[in-house]
Amino acid sequence: MAATSEKICEQHLIPAYIDGELDKATQQFFDDHLHDCPACRSELRIHQQFICALDAALGNRAELDVPANFSKLIAIRAASDMSGVRSATENRKALAFCLVLAVSGFALIGVTARQLVVSLVWRVTGKTFGLIDVTWSAVYDLVASFAVISRVLSRKFIVETGSLGLALILLALAVLLLSRLILGYHRTGAIE
Repeated sequence: MAATSEKICEQHLIPAYIDGELDKATQQFFDDHLHDCPACRSELRIHQQFICALDAALGNRAELDVPANFSKLIAIRAASDMSGVRSATENRKALAFCLVLAVSGFALIGVTARQLVVSLVWRVTGKTFGLIDVTWSAVYDLVASFAVISRVLSRKFIVETGSLGLALILLALAVLLLSRLILGYHRTGAIE
């Protein structure tokens, strides 16, 4: 209940209370809250005094007599005030001024944009070549290490043990297994 009373103490609810915009339950709860909260009573009194002063200031004014064709007079006056802007010389001056501003703006943007684009291209190119260099080095090192390892293993298994037949059988088994895997992959891809 304490969280609800803190929410009621928010100042935006006091004008809503004065204007009658609160629902009945919130208004009843706020009425009960006013009996317990001197700060809210004081704020409510200030708002009510302001509204009374505003009504008094606006209520004492005499009604202004407005001519029947008041809106036409305003429209004519506005059109006559704009007559200097609509002349051909004024339009040419405005167009020339806009063109000068546009050309200078594009020139300034062009210099800045050129510098930005050139620096961006250099950075992207540098990063791309760096990535290509790292990839090439990794592939080269992989191939070289595979060649060294296969040379050592082939010498160890084939030459020193004399088991060339075993190596050929393992190679044939690997080719058979690989072909079955590829065939299974193509069948699975065709079904899906």
